[in-house]
This record gives sequence, structure tokens and C-alpha cells, in this order.
Amino acid sequence: MPSPRYFINHFMPFTGYPYKGAPSACNLCGSTESVVVAESDRRLKVLRSIACEQCGLIRTDPMPTVPELADYYATAYRADYQLAFAGGPPPHHLKRSAREAEFRASLLAPKLTAGARLLDFGSGSGEFLAAARARGCEVIGVEPGRDYAAYARTHHGVEVLDDADDATFAPASFDVISTHHVMEHLRDPADVIERLARWLKPDGVLYAAVPNMAATGKPPHERFHFAHVHGFVRDTFDLTARRAGLVPHPDYWREDTTVVYAKTDAPVPALSNPGLAQRLAAELKPMPPAAYLASGAWIWPMVRRNAKAVRDTFVSK
Repeated sequence: MPSPRYFINHFMPFTGYPYKGAPSACNLCGSTESVVVAESDRRLKVLRSIACEQCGLIRTDPMPTVPELADYYATAYRADYQLAFAGGPPPHHLKRSAREAEFRASLLAPKLTAGARLLDFGSGSGEFLAAARARGCEVIGVEPGRDYAAYARTHHGVEVLDDADDATFAPASFDVISTHHVMEHLRDPADVIERLARWLKPDGVLYAAVPNMAATGKPPHERFHFAHVHGFVRDTFDLTARRAGLVPHPDYWREDTTVVYAKTDAPVPALSNPGLAQRLAAELKPMPPAAYLASGAWIWPMVRRNAKAVRDTFVSK
């Protein structure tokens, strides 16, 4: 069980998170010009988010350093955001993950054929790896969270690496690559998508999904938190993929920032979205934390999240 200091550092409103970080340029276009989008997050903790003035990609400022993020995801993230205090994935996570894995496997069914090679980058507790293997695929995962990776190895019998780079996999190694709600957690998502594209066969597909910062029906505060160091909308997600030589595959269903991409030889366009940063700053600007707390607007999102966790813990289907 985490110490009292852990709860103070990660849950106490109106305080900052326990990291120093450092200023960074936009990972998508390289610009250092930005617009402030938010100064706090869904826990009403101090967290500054900015949008790149050139392309619109949202990022945390200052950005956590490589060691700070590595330590956080290896040891604290699952407890912090999924209440996995006992070491392994809690029941509500496993049920949600199993449902999502079956959806993803159904979507990618044309490519999940016997002998196809599949990489799940950010494989969590391994449910999608198991679903793809059941369809005859050769599967491997990458997951930095130690407890969840261990669960996948033990309970699903799948191979899971702690990390991977260009020395790990040769170019054109995989028929299918999947990355589900991972890119928002990375300091260098555009660079990572380029790496995944290199590992993809010419006729392969890349399934990629991230939270949509422009989604309606959610208070602005709910869209920001420490674990998500980048924020995407449809335009910036597609531009990130386009930089890597990827375009949406016309034969697959998509929903905003849940996309199946294919390779293209077309020239990369200018990495810019004029006016997008200002629009996002206006649309996503949260209330001041004290006003948000007094308004009671935080109550329903909290109830909804907890109700889902209770449902997924105790309901069998």
C-alpha cells in the first residue's frame, strides 16, 4: 500500500506533482512557441498544459524528464490511475481490457490471420495479445509497467518486453502493430510512431488510439492529468501519423482519434495547423480550480468513474 506521502503528492488538490521536469520543444514540429491551455488538472492539482502554436499538439510544461517518467510508469502509474495497489491489475481493469481487446481484434480481423506477426506496443495485462494469438497470430508485447507485464506473462503465456528500439526489431517485421492509449503517455510520441512505422511491413496496418481532447460531454478539467503528457485532437493525431508516412486506411472504421493507419509514399505536408492552438486554448480552458470545486461540476464525473469501476468489479459480463 502506498505511503501517506504518496497520496499527498498525487491526490492533494491545489498542490503540484512530485517532479521537476524541463522545458521542451514540440515533439511533432519542433516549435518552441506555445499557448497556455490549462494550469490545473482533473484533481485540481497544479499542472500546466500548453498547445504548440505551430501545429496545435498539447503537452505538459515543464515536461517530465526521461528518468522521472520511467520511474512513474514502472512503479506508480497503475496505482495512481487504476487503483492497482496490490501489485497486479484489479478486476475492473481486466474486464474492461478484455472487452476492448475483443473489439480491437474484431476490427483488425482481416489482418489477424494465421502466421501474421503482431506487436502490441503498450500491451498492459496482455488481453489483446491473447486475443490475437487465439486467431493464430505470432504475438509479442512491449510494456514498461512491471506488474502488468508480469501478469501478462504469467496468465496469458505471452512474450512481453520491458522496452524496444530499432536494435530490437528489424524494419518491416510486423503485419500488424497496435498501440492503444499509449502515445499520450510518451515524451516523444511522434518519434515513437515513426519507429513503429519502420517496423511495419509495406502492406501492414497500425492501429492507434488516444483520448480525444476535443471530445464533447466532458468538463475541461477532466481532460488533463499528469499521466497524459501529450494531448491529441483528430488533426494533430493524423499529422503525427503523416510525419511517419502513415495515412488512415480507407477500409477500416475510425472514430476521431481511434484509427487504423496504412503506409504511404506521398510527400509529408507542412507540420502546421494555423490557429488550432488558439482554438484549443479557448475551447478547453478550465474554470479556476476553486470555482470548479465550488460549482460541483466534478461530482458527476467522479460518480461515473467509480460506478464503472464497481460495475466492472462485480458484474460478470
